[in-house]
Amino acid sequence: YPEFSLLDIQRMVKTLEGLIVLDTILAHPGTTVQPYSIQTKGVFDKELYDDYMKRGKLQEFKDIRDLTIFFKACPFVKSGQGCTMPPRYRNVICNTFICDELLSAADNKEAIKLYMEERSRYARWVNWENAALKHILSENNVNLVSYFNASIRILQEIPLNEYEFPELDPVITGYDNDWSKGA
Repeated sequence: YPEFSLLDIQRMVKTLEGLIVLDTILAHPGTTVQPYSIQTKGVFDKELYDDYMKRGKLQEFKDIRDLTIFFKACPFVKSGQGCTMPPRYRNVICNTFICDELLSAADNKEAIKLYMEERSRYARWVNWENAALKHILSENNVNLVSYFNASIRILQEIPLNEYEFPELDPVITGYDNDWSKGA
C-alpha cells in the first residue's frame, strides 16, 4: 500500500493539482495520517492468500518474508488504466520500481545496473530530505497528526529541493508488444 512521505506531501502542497491529489488521498476510506507520513490501504485478497499458503510456498519466493504483498492492490490502480495518480505525486517506491520481467528481458544489463544504482542514490536522497523535513516540523512542535494544517503551511513555505537525475540510456528489451501503459 502506498505511504506518502513528508517529501511527497511537500511536493503535493506546492501546486493546485497536488493539493487535489492530497485531498483525494485523505478522502480515501483506507487512509491513516501518521506523524510524518500518510498511508492509504487498498484491497487485500485474504481468501486467495490463504489458499496460496495452504498449497505451500513456491521455491522462487523462499527469501521473501512477507508474501502478503502479492495479494494487495493499491487503491489508486485501476484495471485497464494503471496508476491513476500523476507520476509527480507518486511515492518513491512506485516511481522507482523495476519489475523482474524488465530486469530479465533487458538487452543491455549494464544499462539496468546504472538504473539500479541511480535508484539507490535517489532513495538515499529522499531519506535525507524526509529527515530534514521531519526535523523542521519537530523544531516547530508540529506533526501531521497533532497540527495537520500548521504542518502543511510549513511544508508549503519551505523551498522544494529537486533531485538532479542524470541522463541514462534507455533500457531496450527483446519484447515486441504494447506494454508501455502505466508508469
